[in-house]
Amino acid sequence: MFGPGSLLYESYGDRRGYLVAPVEGLLQLMYPPLGRGVEQHSAFSDEPLQRLFRSVPQIQATIFDGRSAAETAHRVRDFHRDIKGDMADGTRYHALDPETYFWAHATFIDAAFRTSDLYFTRSYSNEEKAAIYREGVQWWQMYGMSARVVPATYPEFREYWDHMLHKVLEPTPSARGLVDFFRSPGSMPQPWVPNWLWRMAGPAGSQAWLRVGAGALPPVVREMFDIPWTRANQIAFDAFRTTVAYTWPAAPYPLRIMPRARAAYRRDGRLGLAAARELVVSGRGAEAPAA
Repeated sequence: MFGPGSLLYESYGDRRGYLVAPVEGLLQLMYPPLGRGVEQHSAFSDEPLQRLFRSVPQIQATIFDGRSAAETAHRVRDFHRDIKGDMADGTRYHALDPETYFWAHATFIDAAFRTSDLYFTRSYSNEEKAAIYREGVQWWQMYGMSARVVPATYPEFREYWDHMLHKVLEPTPSARGLVDFFRSPGSMPQPWVPNWLWRMAGPAGSQAWLRVGAGALPPVVREMFDIPWTRANQIAFDAFRTTVAYTWPAAPYPLRIMPRARAAYRRDGRLGLAAARELVVSGRGAEAPAA
């Protein structure tokens, strides 16, 4: 299980991760078998944000649930047992195919990198990212899935990631639905938000995401969905992310850290992210044992 000194344990409860959650959700949907599963087995298109953010605590639980984390991981895995069917060309897919399940897991690892790169005052070094990736491999082992699909090292993971972005991912119907939601949220009322509030806030949120939030997307993904990105957009995005990075430490602790992580820190303690990063530099990084 994960605990004090682990980079994932020390950082993954930070609410800044929500700023990249739509990016990682979109990348998941762009993997054809995963997108097809959502298309056939989920009401995601009716309530994309609610479902996206509802899944985050379950994933976090596999890091923060202490002695029950392995049980949590198996439960998360088993949620996907019945998600299977036919692709448009007649081939079969299953959510628990190792290639499909690992792609989803890869986006959760990328979320740690992307949050750091965009919203920390000092992003993770390559050495720190390599340590996080080693933890991410051990995190994968908690699901009891095949290791044959897992890149052995962080550089190999980067090669895998770039291959997926440029050769495998595509604008699937599910992915297009999520982008359409951000382009025109007023046409997709959400059952968890009063209609009058959604009509007022939806268009503003849409423009904010398209003008600022889309800066967190890989450029190749913006191109696939024809999301315009100008120098003015980049300047606005850089101003936003810099503001987040430098003002975040002043925010109240309960606002910065999610409940599951706060509970783990009360139960098992915490060294803090700065101390965990120092452990990596010194070569004494705490790495989670396989569950």
